[in-house]
Amino acid sequence: FQRPDLLQAEVIDIGRSSGAALLFGSPSYEENGGRIDYMNSAYLLRPDGTVSGRYDKVHLVPYGEYVPLRKFFPFIGKMVSGVGDFRPGKGFHPLAADGVRLGILICYEGIFPEGGRDYKREKANLLVNITNDAWFGKTSAPYQHLSMTVFRAVENRLYLVRTANTGISAIIDPMGTILARTGIFERAVLKGEVKIIDEKTFYAAYGDIFVYLCGLALLILFIISIKQRRKKHAGRNS
Repeated sequence: FQRPDLLQAEVIDIGRSSGAALLFGSPSYEENGGRIDYMNSAYLLRPDGTVSGRYDKVHLVPYGEYVPLRKFFPFIGKMVSGVGDFRPGKGFHPLAADGVRLGILICYEGIFPEGGRDYKREKANLLVNITNDAWFGKTSAPYQHLSMTVFRAVENRLYLVRTANTGISAIIDPMGTILARTGIFERAVLKGEVKIIDEKTFYAAYGDIFVYLCGLALLILFIISIKQRRKKHAGRNS
């Protein structure tokens, strides 16, 4: 989409003809010191066809969108030929259009809690997950992917709209209820209503502090248990 050509014009015409903002995924690129860096990106077009903003995917898929440790182990790249070599984005920043601030989660970013939390702290009021689940085929994976994404809506008390090219597309409310959904590998149009909510949540403010406290409590109990066993053992030997 970034390069001006017939395809770019066709995409812009889709937005203009619909009279609505249009969000879609497309690779993007930047020149960096004679090198071209590619990103897995999402573009948001205003109803008039102009670009409102672009988000570059932060959490890339290892061995799918980049090869980990390629610099130190160059032979790994030869073992996984055909793998993309994308550059990660620089942070989770909402895209805005018509007064709505969209928090974009591309593909499996929806399974990571920090993305939704960062968007919430950046004043996003609607989460959107765009994904290509075609490579999962007709397996349980698309259903698992959807179920994990539901938690992002609950954690941040925001509606979440999910669009998947082969399904499962869905509309999820802040309580985690799936209000509408499609199947997989079927033509469908999903319609629904979402509400713009501005509500603070414990998780957005403090993250996984409850998990850390539970871990600390278990560690303390473990230490106490060891000390008690040593005292009992010492008492038996005296």
